[in-house]
Amino acid sequence: MNKNKLIIFDLDGTLYKLDGGSFLNSKLNKKILKNVVKYIQKKLKKNKKEAEIILKKIKKKYGENISIGLENDFKINRYDYFNFVWDIQPSQYIKKYPNLKKILAKLNKNYEFVLMSDAPCIWINNVLNELDINIFFKNKIFSGEGNKRKIFNNRFDELIKKYNFKPEQIVTIGDQEESDIIPAKKLGIKTIYINNKKSKIADVSIKNLENLESIFN
Repeated sequence: MNKNKLIIFDLDGTLYKLDGGSFLNSKLNKKILKNVVKYIQKKLKKNKKEAEIILKKIKKKYGENISIGLENDFKINRYDYFNFVWDIQPSQYIKKYPNLKKILAKLNKNYEFVLMSDAPCIWINNVLNELDINIFFKNKIFSGEGNKRKIFNNRFDELIKKYNFKPEQIVTIGDQEESDIIPAKKLGIKTIYINNKKSKIADVSIKNLENLESIFN
């Protein structure tokens, strides 16, 4: 990286719009949960009802970290899980920003980019292909397969160490206060919150990505 300023982009709900107002309320999440049930049926040789009960117990114990729950409790390889459950074609689940590529190209003249998401690589790459913005994030993706995840508050400090940026040189953009804004803010990183609701924590709140240009100008 040869620029002295960095933007960290979240993916879902940030680089495209999510229906339902959040990932948990989105059609995408419903599709993923259906795939999880199918996967449990296949791997553990359960019927649909039994698989749904297992999923419910996993979610109660591990929250949204289903991959870790299945790995810990059933010795299921998390990467096999991700490749089955998250191999989804994004077109019917994402709402594109018409000017996304143009906005990124303009910002990229002055800022290095990194993509940081708790989603697995297979989904991230499918979305980047659909949005046609792979070029901006080549070899600069932090995905969520491992035990380093934004939701665990151990991602941002790792990135700072890897790229040797000072917090005041970094801006992070995301739609979730708990995982995108609060951990970054604690490290002194500037934060931009994308949501219909205004954040009392983030430095700046915007309703969609197309407002970015005016902020950076």
